[in-house]
Amino acid sequence: MSEAIIPLSWVKKTDPDVLKKMFQYKLRPGYERPTHLDIFAQQAIVGSKRSTCMFYEVGAIIFYNECHFLASGYNGAATGDVNPRDAGCQRVVDGKIVEGKGFCRGSHAELNAIANLTVSTMGLEDVSMMVTLHPCYSCAKQIVNKHIKKVYYVWEYGREPFVTEYLERLGVEVICYSTPFLERWIEKNGYDPIGLRHHG
Repeated sequence: MSEAIIPLSWVKKTDPDVLKKMFQYKLRPGYERPTHLDIFAQQAIVGSKRSTCMFYEVGAIIFYNECHFLASGYNGAATGDVNPRDAGCQRVVDGKIVEGKGFCRGSHAELNAIANLTVSTMGLEDVSMMVTLHPCYSCAKQIVNKHIKKVYYVWEYGREPFVTEYLERLGVEVICYSTPFLERWIEKNGYDPIGLRHHG
């Protein structure tokens, strides 16, 4: 039986000048590599910055077997439509938000990620989605139709609490995703999906 390898046991025998050239955080005893899920969460958050919506920044990543990337998407106006930053939000009528009238010109991140798939998910095992905000009901229906079996989300959407129950009833596991690594990274970069930090 081979002898167990002790992490960093080689450090004592290594020239200090050589150690100085290495990534110092990897030399710390408590260092852990980010998981694939951490990376997908980061990708979804960074991708959300492409959003054209003036109220929500949302990103989504579709992957399988917990590590293989399939597609990404973010929310915003359809290709060729006007940018809300230039023309204003279409839901704002006479200076007020008009809810429930279908005025929004944006497409949700989850739907855009599904549309960006270049392969069928039918024959794939363990297809998952990482999304920055908990999916809404409309997106949840398409998630089910695409045979996505797990939905990881970073932040709560908070407007349609029944959606988790709907997804789980139809065989989709819903997981609020957070790790110390991701929390530190979000705090360091000041990411905020609905602009709460900027509200007066």
